[in-house]
Amino acid sequence: MKNLLLFVSLMTASISANAAFFQGSSSGTFENPVGAANMQVTGVGTNSFSWGEGAHLGYSWAKNCFFCLPYKQHHYSDPSSLTFNGQSFNTDVDSAFVVGSLYFYNGTIYAGTEATSVDFSLTFDFTAPNSFDETFTYNFALNNTVNPQGDTVKLAAAAPEYFYSFEGNDYYFELLGFSYGGKVFDEIFAKELKGKTVQLLGKFTSIPSEVPLPAAVWLFGSGLMGFMAFRRRAKMNAIA
Repeated sequence: MKNLLLFVSLMTASISANAAFFQGSSSGTFENPVGAANMQVTGVGTNSFSWGEGAHLGYSWAKNCFFCLPYKQHHYSDPSSLTFNGQSFNTDVDSAFVVGSLYFYNGTIYAGTEATSVDFSLTFDFTAPNSFDETFTYNFALNNTVNPQGDTVKLAAAAPEYFYSFEGNDYYFELLGFSYGGKVFDEIFAKELKGKTVQLLGKFTSIPSEVPLPAAVWLFGSGLMGFMAFRRRAKMNAIA
């Protein structure tokens, strides 16, 4: 029985030692698109956002049966789109971690129907060190130039953002960028009619919280200032 209790204690200690400081899961939605006067968008408020009217790409001849007359079958591009898939995380402070995956499809769309930017709301549902949720908002610039090279989605620069205080430390979150090919970038590139999946990387950082001075220090300071004022008044009275 003693050996069993010792084994359970050691297992508990091992699990506690290996548990990261921040644990939970992520999710994301796309909000507040901005674009042309005739902008066409779908999926606002969800994790899958598309923009633009798919352009006509051409046609091919098709037949419904062997003896049927051929007819023109027109082909249109799908709209451009972004899809975010969140995931669970288990990370320590000052360690880069995968927030989720982002898929970018670069469709060929008609000019005047495009979105030029969209906000990305990233939400963390924390389970450790406490249970709470926090949302951070970032802006993606959407490039829609029709060219054979391709288009980009660019992450606007954002400073680390404070979100939590715990046991004498203030904690911040920073979205580091898009990770693919072993490197981190601030934009995604995809050729026309092609898609690309990247990972979003983030990092939690911390600094010590401002420690308020004890009440005794304030009382001492107030008393010292009062004593100095009394001495100054007594000196002026002596001169008079």
